[in-house]
Amino acid sequence: MRVIILAKSPVVGKVKTRLMPQYTAEQAAELHQQMVKAVITKVCGIFDDVWLAVDDVNHDFFKKLGTEFEFELHNQGQGNLGSRLQTLSAASFGLDDKSVMFLGSDSPHVHVGRYQSVTSALKQRNIAIGPVEDGGYDLIGITSHCPSVFDNIHWGTDRVFHETMTNISHLGLTVKALDISFDLDRAEDIRRAPPHTW
Repeated sequence: MRVIILAKSPVVGKVKTRLMPQYTAEQAAELHQQMVKAVITKVCGIFDDVWLAVDDVNHDFFKKLGTEFEFELHNQGQGNLGSRLQTLSAASFGLDDKSVMFLGSDSPHVHVGRYQSVTSALKQRNIAIGPVEDGGYDLIGITSHCPSVFDNIHWGTDRVFHETMTNISHLGLTVKALDISFDLDRAEDIRRAPPHTW
């Protein structure tokens, strides 16, 4: 399986803004870097085909990570999250037929078993998805290029998981929903899963 991690550049004032005002913009950006590194550490520890898909391939943070971990650095592409997932899916399945797992950097606290369960699920299902408490999902695994899965989703709302599942149903695809987890978006989330637990 190929794992594609989507990550934003750690630009102060542009990332993890929902952590403010409990955290300064600088602290939020630093936490973002810690989250990205924690996810990459876990993923690279169990998978040997990892892409880091970013908004600025020339950012020093990503270049530094490239000296510490084995991954391919890719541009995320343009548009909303759905468009970027479609672009990355097309690029991956254009190379080979490996299943793909997409994940972001907002859930550095999850156990690697959550990732491994996707590998198991995709042996029997077309899609595996990890719902989170805010109505979205922290990962999605797919066995083939299915761009329509990501169509007409109200990204950033509490309808993301439901709308994605509706698309999957309409396409007649089989799906495994994992246990509900949570993202680290707000200060109370960080208190619930502090950095030392990542």
